[in-house]
Amino acid sequence: MPEIRARLSAPTDPRGRLVSIFVGAVLLPSLALSLVLFYLIPAHAEATTVALTKRAEKVLAYVEEELEEVVRARALEAARAVPTDLLLEGRPEAIQAALQERGFETGRFESLHLVVSSPLGGGAGSSTSSADFAGLREALGRFPEGDDLDSVEMPIGAGSSGTLRFRFDCGWVHGELLKQYFENEFANPDQAIVVRVTEGPGNVVYENRPTPDDNFEVSRLLTTPSFRGLKLHLRYRERSIADDVRRWQFGTTALIGFIDLMLGAGLYLVYSNVRREMHLSRLKSDFVANVSHELKTPLALIRLYAETLEMGRVANAQRAHEYYRVISKESQRLTQLINNILDFSRIEAGRKEYSFQPTDVARVVDDVIESYRFQIEQQGFALEVAIADGLPEVNADQEALSQAVINLVNNAIKYSRDDKWVRVAVSREGNALLVAVSDRGIGVARDQQKRIFEKFYRAEDSLVHETKGSGLGLSLVRHIMEAHGGEVKVESASGRGSTFTLVLPLPASTSA
Repeated sequence: MPEIRARLSAPTDPRGRLVSIFVGAVLLPSLALSLVLFYLIPAHAEATTVALTKRAEKVLAYVEEELEEVVRARALEAARAVPTDLLLEGRPEAIQAALQERGFETGRFESLHLVVSSPLGGGAGSSTSSADFAGLREALGRFPEGDDLDSVEMPIGAGSSGTLRFRFDCGWVHGELLKQYFENEFANPDQAIVVRVTEGPGNVVYENRPTPDDNFEVSRLLTTPSFRGLKLHLRYRERSIADDVRRWQFGTTALIGFIDLMLGAGLYLVYSNVRREMHLSRLKSDFVANVSHELKTPLALIRLYAETLEMGRVANAQRAHEYYRVISKESQRLTQLINNILDFSRIEAGRKEYSFQPTDVARVVDDVIESYRFQIEQQGFALEVAIADGLPEVNADQEALSQAVINLVNNAIKYSRDDKWVRVAVSREGNALLVAVSDRGIGVARDQQKRIFEKFYRAEDSLVHETKGSGLGLSLVRHIMEAHGGEVKVESASGRGSTFTLVLPLPASTSA
């Protein structure tokens, strides 16, 4: 067997080269690609973080633009409800009173006035003089055009326009404007985005959804005068950008690792299957050689003794009778070998059938012993038979059961050396009937006791390989016992003999 292993692992073997090619062409490039991907994942995660952060910043910029549009629209709406002359004068009390008369809330504006850069109604038929506008410009000089006011272009009429300057009241912006915008105008499907507005450190002005923590990853300071001092904060409701990227990173790494694992497992399976097929091929070759030898030896003996008898060269009737016994023994040996091969072929093809019927196991074993008694005694074996009385019948295939016992007896004879002793015992133990065949032969090592029931397998022992065999006997015994719902057990140790036991379950009517 060591020689077989050496040949199986030889690099000159075609199948071994095939495995090497598979490793070189598939596994190694895949592992190299995986290493590259593992290296690129952190870089891609960082780029993804930057991209998601920029997208969130764009959302905040868009919110600021929309808020600017909202305040301009609200200012124009209020300005259209106030007479133009009041807007030009810019007196807060008069404008507030006019707005209140038209249903607007009080205290909406801190400042609201109109600035024009050309005479109103300067077209044909205008009744306004230059002196009037000079006075108007003098009055407008009272309103500074600093950066603390918002402005929007406002059409006045007759093709003229002016600049509406305004600033909303902070209390109204905080309490009404922000709430109205985020609840009615802000596009936020499924409330996936959480937005918070703060003024100063820790002072929350508004948030569209309560949050368990203050982990807002993107912020933007508003520059519009009406929102001056306010800051927008954004986060995603389910998880943060960092969590999202981390989950992607973990998922991608796990996927690549899983693919590599599956690829490695597939390679291992291919490698194992190739080695197994090579092993089976080698065992089959050994099987053919062993079977050829086992067929040749008894055929040569049968032919030799038959020719001797045919040519009348036998000295006396006693010698002729011995020749006939040899011919009969070798014929039985050939029959047993051929039956094993045929049964194995049927099992491999799934065509093995059994005929189960009530069977007296004691009688079956006794018939096998009587058939082989002469061969056993001729080879110098001491034979012991212990069959208990009153054993119940079992549901079994008599021919298959006989074949199983014959295989065990043959093995006991073949693998015994100096201490030639065979014992066959039939007994009942609980709900099972036991047929035990014992010898004092070379035995089986503990680590090989399960494998000896595999097809073609022969133990890795020089004493075993000195004895010719097909490697099918114990495999057939195990299959026969499994078909009967039983099992075959072995108790053995190297150099201390073996005991093989057939365990046949008793019918329910007799097991009580």
